[in-house]
Amino acid sequence: MLHHHGAPAERCARTAAGGTPHSAVTLALSLALLTACTAVDGGEPDGGGKKPAPSDRPTATATAPAYDGPRLPGFAAKPAWSLATGRTAPGVLDLGGTLLFARDASGAYLKDLDDAKAFLEPDTWGDDRRSPAPQGPNRVLHLSEAPQPLTLEFRDTRTGKLRASLKAATDSVTLTGWRDGAPAVAVGTSRTAGSDGLSAKKTTSTVTVYDGRGRKLGATPTTRRPETGLYSAAALSDGYRVDPAGATVRLTPVGGGTARTVVCTEEGADCAYDPRTGLVGAARATAPPVLGGYYAGFENANVGGTDMVRITLSDLATGKKVWSSADAEIPPGVELYDNGDPDLEPMPDSETLSLLRVTDGRVLVAWQASQSDADTWVHAWYDLTSGDLTDSYEATRSVLLAPSGDLAAEDAVPGGTFTGTTVWRLPDGKRLWSQEEGADETPLDPVRFTRDGSVLYGYTTAEDGTEHGLAVDPRTREVLAEELPVDHVPAVDEATGYGHLSTTDGFHAFAPAG
Repeated sequence: MLHHHGAPAERCARTAAGGTPHSAVTLALSLALLTACTAVDGGEPDGGGKKPAPSDRPTATATAPAYDGPRLPGFAAKPAWSLATGRTAPGVLDLGGTLLFARDASGAYLKDLDDAKAFLEPDTWGDDRRSPAPQGPNRVLHLSEAPQPLTLEFRDTRTGKLRASLKAATDSVTLTGWRDGAPAVAVGTSRTAGSDGLSAKKTTSTVTVYDGRGRKLGATPTTRRPETGLYSAAALSDGYRVDPAGATVRLTPVGGGTARTVVCTEEGADCAYDPRTGLVGAARATAPPVLGGYYAGFENANVGGTDMVRITLSDLATGKKVWSSADAEIPPGVELYDNGDPDLEPMPDSETLSLLRVTDGRVLVAWQASQSDADTWVHAWYDLTSGDLTDSYEATRSVLLAPSGDLAAEDAVPGGTFTGTTVWRLPDGKRLWSQEEGADETPLDPVRFTRDGSVLYGYTTAEDGTEHGLAVDPRTREVLAEELPVDHVPAVDEATGYGHLSTTDGFHAFAPAG
């Protein structure tokens, strides 16, 4: 049974070769429209999944909704806390140990905003199979043409305790990342000055970024462009503002610091940032502009050149280049061609690669295996200090990585035909199991792992088009729960391991099992 993928509104964090969003994006707030943030919690930093002290545990009240839904594998049977939301399934941004809610002027919680509405032309996403629609965690909590008065609630993921509140007149509240890779929220506003008869009307926008405790991290002006629409936060990447700079892009730190320009060499080269995916692209190479304390660059960035594009990584603090794919060993499984020139090294047949992530002193690169097969990729890990190839394995074009770092699953590509998932063990890439086309199986589109990797949640689609949630043991393939309501596939806060649901019956947060 083939699954013609239609992405649900809420997705988990993903890594896709050839263009899935890496960076979340974010928007701003004029200081003149912002009241003081009210801190109500001076606790320890987030994360670690620690159990709350008795005094921190939420107290059940008559207004807290009871949970009467199905048991969720990987989580406790009963919620750690619940929140009455007035028959509204509230929108939530996961800030890593903190969950962000928003209320309007009447006190009602805002509903989840479909991320697909953030840009002007969502129908064009994925038309070239290299620009899928934004996925990943929920990224947009609020967008409006004009600033609206909102109250932002920063709640502890483990207890529901209100850590801080922020009153703002804002036209956007969106998820972004900060320079240490931690989730953050961008609150934005725009003002338009009318024409005075001599000059045209002018719109100015500002982005202010806050951490999970409502503390201001920095602010920067932004420019609304047709390609970003109201979603001007698309111009942010891990605490840097991304601006066009001729044939390349400029990275300016939010709140001040040394700006960097993405290297883009070769006559006729063009290195452009796509705010829909959060990636910089040059010919057949893509990379997030900022990742893990480094920024990407592109050499030989002309699709008509005699050599393939090379991706580089440079240190954001010093500007020094620390790694280049030109020096990287091409991993086994990538087809090569020899153009007959003894002075040139053999190159990958596809000449296509993507930088995916940097972690623990290593960089993960996806190489398209061959020009004739756009769906088979090889993932390769390289040590940034020595440049050595440390691990590689065959993967697919779009891959979901477990927070535990030891598992990965094949992910559906928006707009493509999906026949089922495959699960690998990392870092050796051993295939644990795979759904095979023509095996009369219902394709599982994976959306998230629990933090410890013990459960994989995903969606299945029945023959009548009805979509359900499914939970499996990713190591054994055992089905742990089936026919879950779509709104009962939990989001996972990776910092704490807690799962959470937004339903019209209320909001519920669950501690990890065990």
